Amino acid sequence: MLTSKDIRLQFIEYFKARAHSFVHSSPVIPQDDPTLLFANAGMNQFKNIFLGLVEPEHPRAVNSQKCIRAGGKHNDLEEVGKDGYHHTFFEMLGNWSFGDYYKKDAILWAWELLTDVWKLPKELLHVTVHDSDNEAAQIWQQETDVTPTQITFHGDKDNFWEMGETGPCGPCSEIHIDRGEAHCNKKGEPGHVCRVNGDCDRYIELWNLVFIQYKREEDRSLSPLKNRYVDTGAGLERVCQVLQDKSTNYETDLFMPIIGRIAELSQKPYSEADGMSHRVIADHIRCLVFALADGGFPSNEGRGYVLRRILRRAARHGRLLGFAEPFLFHLVDVVIEIMGHHFDELNGRGDYIKMVIKAEEERFNKTLDTGLIKFEEILAHTAGKVICGKDVFMLYDTYGFPPDLTATLAEEHGLCLDEAGFAQEMALQKERARKASKFESSIQEMEWIDFSASSPTVFSGYSQHSDKSKIQRYSLLSDGTYALQLQQTPFYAESGGQVADTGRIYNDEFELNIHDVKKLDDYYIHYGRLMRGLISNTEVNLEIDSKRRRRIQANHSATHLLHKALKSVLGDHVQQKGSLVHPDYLRFDFTHFQASTAEEQRQVETLVNEAIRENYSVDVSIKSISKAKAEGAVALFGEKYADQVRVIAMEGYSKELCGGTHVAASGEIGLFVIYSESSIAAGIRRIEAYTGAAALEYIEGWRNSLEKVATQLGSPINMIHQKLDMQKAHIYELEKEIKMLQAERSNQLINSVLGGADEYPGFKLIIHRLPDNTDLKAITDVLRDKLNHEIAVLYSVKDDKLSILTVVGEGLKKSHHAGKIISAIAAKLGGKGGGRADSAMAGSPLPQNWDILKSEISGIILSFNQ
Repeated sequence: MLTSKDIRLQFIEYFKARAHSFVHSSPVIPQDDPTLLFANAGMNQFKNIFLGLVEPEHPRAVNSQKCIRAGGKHNDLEEVGKDGYHHTFFEMLGNWSFGDYYKKDAILWAWELLTDVWKLPKELLHVTVHDSDNEAAQIWQQETDVTPTQITFHGDKDNFWEMGETGPCGPCSEIHIDRGEAHCNKKGEPGHVCRVNGDCDRYIELWNLVFIQYKREEDRSLSPLKNRYVDTGAGLERVCQVLQDKSTNYETDLFMPIIGRIAELSQKPYSEADGMSHRVIADHIRCLVFALADGGFPSNEGRGYVLRRILRRAARHGRLLGFAEPFLFHLVDVVIEIMGHHFDELNGRGDYIKMVIKAEEERFNKTLDTGLIKFEEILAHTAGKVICGKDVFMLYDTYGFPPDLTATLAEEHGLCLDEAGFAQEMALQKERARKASKFESSIQEMEWIDFSASSPTVFSGYSQHSDKSKIQRYSLLSDGTYALQLQQTPFYAESGGQVADTGRIYNDEFELNIHDVKKLDDYYIHYGRLMRGLISNTEVNLEIDSKRRRRIQANHSATHLLHKALKSVLGDHVQQKGSLVHPDYLRFDFTHFQASTAEEQRQVETLVNEAIRENYSVDVSIKSISKAKAEGAVALFGEKYADQVRVIAMEGYSKELCGGTHVAASGEIGLFVIYSESSIAAGIRRIEAYTGAAALEYIEGWRNSLEKVATQLGSPINMIHQKLDMQKAHIYELEKEIKMLQAERSNQLINSVLGGADEYPGFKLIIHRLPDNTDLKAITDVLRDKLNHEIAVLYSVKDDKLSILTVVGEGLKKSHHAGKIISAIAAKLGGKGGGRADSAMAGSPLPQNWDILKSEISGIILSFNQ
């Protein structure tokens, strides 16, 4: 039996032998496409080629792309586990032609691989073509030996691919396999007929060949593309199911080791009939491992929210298998063992991924309890036997309760779900996501004035701070800013967390002050204000602000030293999650699940400053990605790297892949000091720091503050600590003395109060005015201890505001309630009050008839006498 490893390798080697270049999978967390939650197709990383925005590096490509389809318009999350083929994470085997070969070669190679290499029975293979694509149909009929009656035509729904509302598109041809009548899951249903592109499991799609030859215009018309492309996709999981002769994807060697581990941990054996929870967990843990390895992180928004829901759905199915404690993290090593040989970004990430998943599981256990309380509230207001769809959706959307969980809980109470209402809410959510992710082929609306043909901008700023160049095109924006694209530039464009350079572009005819530079694919766009003259098609001088650049370089190199120091002090689980390299400061976000202590921050500062004093030389080299990783270079989570990468090494202390600008030696950083450490999300901390002159200025500020404090204390700076200890001890003694005097005064005051009690049936009543500055709360405890069969109503007046305290003695608490008494008094005053049985307070503006109302207090209390 071919293993999944064999199948993937054979696919890649087959096309490499036909002059295709192997291209690594892009991360599942898109780095440069805001329209995508996750990479969901093999073509994502080639999209700009299809749009004509960049030139392809290779005319032919092959790869195995890791994909996630969950959230957005491609959302089958709730279907995962119910059958044998829905997944959140999957691999897409694919081959591409960028203006090179077209339909004939794509069709012949697909047929040859399936039938000659993988030996699939030809009589079981069915081919579909678009009903307008006679060219593809003729190739299948005349160039292959597929059974002619097994070529069928279909419409746009099944056989026409589009990138988005507008943009590249074209017909496709799919290859399906007949798994036999036994695989039909609609047997016995009236009117059901098994057919290709039908609604049962008998025929499954193996491979989709997309022929991109049109552009969909805004008016929905089609126009021919300048170049024609081939984009094919074959789901590895389905190919493995067929070649390994399994009933479902989950029975292949991609899943069974995970399912076996789940069965072992839960002591619940797997079967296809009763294994939904096993399937859900096995699928979801693969998705989570890859997403976390590529830089994803559970959160309450965007793709992080989708990952949190996936994790919680898996955790809930763990509960159904009897797991009461976190368990998902135990499955991480199995996933890495199965997949790590091809996706080496998983290797070395295991401990970090397990830590994140375990923390999320622990958090969900608490959330689940909260959700169960909410479910009980829903039960209380549910009339009839059906829980409404909005409530089901709210539990799903807010508390991470999958509908099957809600259905299970409802069934236990003899209820069912409004599935149609839930489906409507889900449809509305999908529509919102579809509108939010609508793809626009135009990346910016600028009216350009062209001086010459556009070509990728050459960046010269690694080695020089000034240059000469020609303007290729420019645009005047609505706010008066000019945008310029040049042949070459020393200006660094904002990327990798490093801010853009500023400076000027000028010649004898005009001058622009540049305040920003952005990179659009391989083009650098310079934004600036025109200071004099008019822009002309002549050679220009480019000068960056060198002083500012040097500060940026120091801060960027310092982030590399900081990353290394954090790993050394806090542990290898620390991974960079983001950074901002600014001329005035640096910001560094990293994974860690608790605040670092002051001592840990001092250790980090010490390590970074030691590395600065060592004056390590900074070596920059270009290497293959595989060689750089083999030499220990740190690659950032989720970054998409080219085959050749830039390595920044500091004499063995630090080695990272990085495209930013750096100092020549670590000593140029000068000094490093942390001024802030905080949390920005669950499990992510942020350090902000200064270097060089800014760090020295920060320390000077502290020294000036200390000198002022020392002057005020009348102490040398080095004795401030001892002086403050003495001051604190003195203050403590004074406070003790004050408290003793206050207690003595309170006792005297209370003793005088107690002497003025009036006798009533069953109790004694004290009504007494206290000095205006008396703290009523402070004397409550003392007074409570001294009362037995007395009730005290004490009041004070300050700024025309009346404050009243009522205290009921121990012997009267069963018959009189201080809170009720004070409420009744307050009601007479037009105010509010309340409190405990033994003491209560109220307040109101001082009424003009207070003396009259005061005389009514005894009557109020007598009304409570039982």
